[in-house]
Amino acid sequence: MAKKQSASIPKEHSTIKTPIATTLQPTAEKAIWGKALLYSLLAVFVLMTIMSFWYGISGDEVDMNEYGKAILKFYTSFGSDRMALDMPKEYNRDGMAQYYGGLFDLICAIVNKFSPLNEYTTRHVLNAWAGFLGIFFAAKIAVRAFGKQAGLLCVWLMFLSPFFLGHAMNNPKDVPFATGYIAALFCIINLFDHMPKPKVKHYVWAIVAIGAAINVRVAGILLIPYMFILAGLMFVFTDKSKEKVALKDWLKPLVIVSVLGFFAGCIFWPYALQNPLGNPFDALDAMSNFKVGLLQLFDGTKVAFDDLPQDYLIKSFVITNSYVVLVGILLMAVFLIAVRKKPAAAIIYFIVFTGVFPLAYVIYKHSNVYHLWRHVLFIFPSLVVAAAGGWYIFNEYLLKKDFKYGMAIAAVLLLEPAFFIISTFPNTITYFNGFAGGTKGAYSNYEMDYYYNSMKQDADWFKKNIVPQIKSGDSVIIATNAAHIMVHYFEDNKNVKIKYVRYPERDGSEWDYSVFHIALIPEEEIKAKTWLPESTLFKAEVRGCALSAVVKRPSYDDVKGMDALKRKSVDTALTYFNSYLNVDKNNVEMLQMTAEIYHELGKDDVAGQYQARAKRLLEATE
Repeated sequence: MAKKQSASIPKEHSTIKTPIATTLQPTAEKAIWGKALLYSLLAVFVLMTIMSFWYGISGDEVDMNEYGKAILKFYTSFGSDRMALDMPKEYNRDGMAQYYGGLFDLICAIVNKFSPLNEYTTRHVLNAWAGFLGIFFAAKIAVRAFGKQAGLLCVWLMFLSPFFLGHAMNNPKDVPFATGYIAALFCIINLFDHMPKPKVKHYVWAIVAIGAAINVRVAGILLIPYMFILAGLMFVFTDKSKEKVALKDWLKPLVIVSVLGFFAGCIFWPYALQNPLGNPFDALDAMSNFKVGLLQLFDGTKVAFDDLPQDYLIKSFVITNSYVVLVGILLMAVFLIAVRKKPAAAIIYFIVFTGVFPLAYVIYKHSNVYHLWRHVLFIFPSLVVAAAGGWYIFNEYLLKKDFKYGMAIAAVLLLEPAFFIISTFPNTITYFNGFAGGTKGAYSNYEMDYYYNSMKQDADWFKKNIVPQIKSGDSVIIATNAAHIMVHYFEDNKNVKIKYVRYPERDGSEWDYSVFHIALIPEEEIKAKTWLPESTLFKAEVRGCALSAVVKRPSYDDVKGMDALKRKSVDTALTYFNSYLNVDKNNVEMLQMTAEIYHELGKDDVAGQYQARAKRLLEATE
């Protein structure tokens, strides 16, 4: 039996846990890289935990938080509480909540039962830990494929990737799935390392990891056919003239893991439990064909999903990643053919495939994506492993040319994103590289802080500077275009009322202060900065670019004018509007409304003056 096993499995894949390239290094050198890797992981874990306390509530987080609570009620009531299957509209605005596995949100709901921290602070710590686990498993794969030096670089490439790091703090959908995805890939590789006779623990880890990924997002089902792709790659890269290959010996383990992994993916997913053989595939179809009405700011214009260019995802990825990651991926592409000679070639090609295939498929299917490339964030760990491998192979090539500083080049390039993260914290996600003109060049041309992270900074400033001034028994109203987030920041401030107001309709609503975010403001006003009146008290900004702002209402004459219009007292309304424009000269909406009234009165010459003022304001920065 032992003879059959050794004949069936290539030596380089039979219980190998470190690549052959690593074993050729001097023991002392391996020990140094091993310690550096360990200490780096510890440092990143501590840093990410601490950093999470400064991040705000994200756009999806309120809905997913309530979904997690509903799932917990579903299980604690033994399925009698069905809210998780039909979430209220206020927490299920796109009607898709039930199609998410919700494992991460269930964990958050459970931990929040005993956490001494605020529920969203707790979620951010757990989100950061999920992001760290993504880094951990990516590094493990890099070590397996290339060596500990590549694993070390992988850790810092991911941690110092502003886009990933920002999402790792408060993205409850994409980051947990990215971690489940890369963790499952590692467990699949580990399973193959022990084929065709894996131990029970190897089965368990692969089944649990695949199940966890599916329990976060249904796209985790892709991991099942991935196992068969890895089997095919190992068959291709086996020297069959020297070793006998018996893929049939692998069939039983693969079938067991596939079946149990699939059903494990239904355990913490109430919708899937209703019909395990049908509902997961219905969810996959629904998510693949999901349409949303969000307009996306891209190349300076807000466009609908159907009008997004074919290169939307690729361009978004290129302009929001650091040069060191992009160069590493390019190096892997350059050395991709040469990789075939490496002992871990099958694993390397497998990881590259898991990073490239989903992206290519989404582009081919023209699937609905928005917020740059966050919906394919799950491929990022695989691509970073490839990038680390690219640098590692490049370093090997340079060593043959007697140049010892290949990895040092990567280390120097890491300083650029590190400086950005430090200087813009906690608005990490606003990073754009030189291809987009940096953050300033990308501002008002691409989506920035679309997850509303900066609004916590507005709330913190308001509570420190305005709340103490409110007299006992009085209250103030804050108008905002993100009320579902802001209300949670002021739960303990009963004298502060939060009111949802669309930005273009702010003049017709009563409020004392406003906190508006650029994600829901017309792009022409963002470019012209007309949304920031002279009464602006505080701006949450990055590199001089305002992301959201606290504004004190300069006058209530606009509201009085609107009331007069409702009573058809046009002259009174115009008096109030002109009075208001004396203190808020850049209010484009008020200028345009006043012009329209004068036009309806037949005073086109006066109307033209107001229209011209509005036009000059909007063209001021063009």
